[in-house]
Amino acid sequence: MRDESSGVRQTACEALGKLGEKAATNEVIAAFINATRDKEYMIRQTACEALGNFGEKAATNEVIDSLVNFIGTIDDSDDILVDALVRAMCSYDGMRSLNLGTIGKLCNWIRKSSEIDLTPIPSERLMELFLNSRNFSWLSLVAYVALLQGIAVTVCKGVVKIYDTKGVVELEMPNPELGITFTEAFSDQRREIESDFPFGKETAS
Repeated sequence: MRDESSGVRQTACEALGKLGEKAATNEVIAAFINATRDKEYMIRQTACEALGNFGEKAATNEVIDSLVNFIGTIDDSDDILVDALVRAMCSYDGMRSLNLGTIGKLCNWIRKSSEIDLTPIPSERLMELFLNSRNFSWLSLVAYVALLQGIAVTVCKGVVKIYDTKGVVELEMPNPELGITFTEAFSDQRREIESDFPFGKETAS
């Protein structure tokens, strides 16, 4: 994928991308990350699609960062690229290593997306990103995504209970102050969603 010919680079991206997860060696992943910055749009797009097909093994923070940066330059009509990013977001290890800038870009992109299915992302993984790191940069994103997923969350006596279609998951809240901040964030994000989508007010009434 380092050939001077864009056609050769494109063909290499497509061939390796079709192999899926079995081709996801560290060297190949690094080459695809580099290809997401190629001067040719189609090569950047093919590289992002391939990274999404490589599965959780490839979903490092560098991969997620590359996907976020590329998708941020287009609209959300490309279902393949959107699905690739959502699959990458299922990786706890990849997500927890994101820097503040990428977290902010990811949050902004999700807010602007008119059509995105976030249900594949495990709800408890999202909560753990904030609870384990205590990084408040995650909080707005976690709350916003959880509400879009239709998840109910309660905080009582140091325990966070997550209610989704799979049942109830309990997570420990490290301290009472975090619990207060946590519930306030969900209230703030709920109000924001209701202002963005007026039907939310009717549903809540």
